[in-house]
Amino acid sequence: METSANVDGSTERRKSNTECEGAGEETQTKSPEETSQTSTTQSGVDKDDKQPQQCVNEPKESTNGKPSSEQATASSSSKAASAPPKSRTFEKIPIFVVEDHHEVLTFLYRCLGSKHLPLQGNRIVHFDSHPDMCIPKHMPANYVFNKDDLLDSISIENWLMPTVFAGHVERIVWIKPPWSDQIPKGKFEFHVGEFEGSIRTDSTLEYFVSEGCYQPEDKLENRKRLRLEVCSVEEYSVSEDTDLAQGYILDIDLDYFSTHNPFLKIYDRVQLYEKLKDIFVSPELADDAENDLEKLQRVARDREEKLEFLESIFLYLEEVGNLKHFLVDYQQEISDEYAGLLEKVTTLVRTLKREYKEEEIDWSMIYDAGCTCDVTDLPHHESSQEEIERMVGQLERFLEKLPCPPVVITVSRSSEDDYTPATQVEMIQEMVLAALTKCLRAELDTPILHYKDQKFTL
Repeated sequence: METSANVDGSTERRKSNTECEGAGEETQTKSPEETSQTSTTQSGVDKDDKQPQQCVNEPKESTNGKPSSEQATASSSSKAASAPPKSRTFEKIPIFVVEDHHEVLTFLYRCLGSKHLPLQGNRIVHFDSHPDMCIPKHMPANYVFNKDDLLDSISIENWLMPTVFAGHVERIVWIKPPWSDQIPKGKFEFHVGEFEGSIRTDSTLEYFVSEGCYQPEDKLENRKRLRLEVCSVEEYSVSEDTDLAQGYILDIDLDYFSTHNPFLKIYDRVQLYEKLKDIFVSPELADDAENDLEKLQRVARDREEKLEFLESIFLYLEEVGNLKHFLVDYQQEISDEYAGLLEKVTTLVRTLKREYKEEEIDWSMIYDAGCTCDVTDLPHHESSQEEIERMVGQLERFLEKLPCPPVVITVSRSSEDDYTPATQVEMIQEMVLAALTKCLRAELDTPILHYKDQKFTL
C-alpha cells in the first residue's frame, strides 16, 4: 500500500482545499436509498444536469480478481456500453498538474459537473508505479455522494476505488513499470460495493485481501463492476482498443519513470523498515487460497483486526509516548498473538528511544510505514537518465498509437513525499509535457499547475 509520507517527521496528509473556479455546478449526490435502481449516480453534479440513463451490456460474471479467460490485452473484446452523450467538449484538451495524486479528483469532479465527462462509465488509463487502488477503510461509503466529505477523506493510495463505487469509473488500465509488483499482470473483473457502511470489494487479489477489504459478492450492496487491466506499456495493444473511443482520462504519475519507497530511509539507524515487516506482515497472505472464499474472508477479517489493533497501539504511543499502561487503558483481553505483537512493538519503542530523541519520533508515520509492509513491498527504483529517456520514448510511441485523444489529462508529481525523486521531478515533468505536445494528435491547452495554486475554469 502506498501512503503519504514526509520523511522529515510530519505525517499530516495534505488535503487540497483550494477553491476552484468554473462553470460546472457542483451539489450533493443522492444516496442509493434516495434514488431508484435505474437512476444515474450524480456525485458533485446539480440535479438539473441529469444525463440520459446509460444502456449497459453486462460483461461476464465477475471473476473476483482472477484473470479472465479471454486474454486479449485490449478491451475491445469487452463491449462497453455507450457513454451518455456529452453536452460539452473542450476546445483544447486540458492538462491538470498536481503534487499529490488524489488532488486530481478536484479537477475530475469539475469535469463531471460541467458535463465534459459523463457521470457514469468513465475509463482511466493510469501510468503509475503504484495502483492507487487501496480502499479508504475508515471512510463511510456514503461519502462518495458528498464531494467535500470525499475529498477530505481520501489520500494518494486510495483515490480511485471511491470513484468506482460512485459509478463514475468502470474501467482502469494500469500501465506499470517493470519494478512494480503490487498487482500481477492480467485482466480482471470484480465488484466494488458497500459492506456494513464501508466500501469493500470481492476481488481475491492479495493487494485487496492484505488491506482487509475482501468481502464475498453476495455481501456487497450497491455494487459496481470494475474492469481492471494491468500491463506494461509495450504489452498494451492500445491501437486496437476501440473502447477508448467512448472517451477516457489519461492519468500520469511522474513516479512511473523513477520511484522511491520513502519509508526505507526513515529511522534508518535502527533499520526500522525491516523491523516493521516482522510486526506487520501476515504470512497467511502469501497462501494460494484464491479459490477458498471462506478462508479469504477469514484472512481478510483477521488482517483488518490486526491492523486495527496495531493502530490502537501507535495512536496510544502518539498520545502517551510509552506503552506502560496500554493494556490497562485498552480495557480488552487480548490473544496470545496480539500479546506477541505488543511485545514486539514494546521492543521497537525501546530500540528507537536509544537512538532518537522522543520529539524526533513520529509514531503515526511509523504506523503508516508498517501498513506498507505487505507480502509485496512498495516499489523502489531510481532510474538513470538513460532509463528515463527510454521510458519517455515508450510513452511517445504509446501516444502516437492512441486511437483517439483523451478527454482530459491529469499529471501527478508525487515529489514532496519522495516517491518521485526530488532531483528528477522537474526534468521528468518537462519531458512528459513535451511528449504530450509532440505526439498527441490534438490541440492541448496550457497546463494548469495546481501545485502552484493556479486557478482553472471550465
